[in-house]
Amino acid sequence: MAVGIDSVSHLERVQKLRLERAQGEDGTGDLRHLTRNMPRRANLVLDGGSIYWVIRGYVRVRQLILGLERVTGREGKRRCAIILDPALHRTVLVPHRPIQGWR
Repeated sequence: MAVGIDSVSHLERVQKLRLERAQGEDGTGDLRHLTRNMPRRANLVLDGGSIYWVIRGYVRVRQLILGLERVTGREGKRRCAIILDPALHRTVLVPHRPIQGWR
């Protein structure tokens, strides 16, 4: 679920800003999305897996997952950082109800 995202172009703008912020002065940062848990089958996710973004009730784009890292979030809790390829690939519009967790 792309919570708070109104369109694919909005997702592009948000991710561009996040990538610029992550790269900072040295240009070495990655585009990351934090989630609560590390997937149990991480090796399958990393073998060509993608994250599919549900925007306004439809799967609209996908992004290749480049890596997974265990990190500590702002509140000190353990999180999983999903490292994403910045390229967004549009998909055929597929209606999709809200989802929770890894599938």
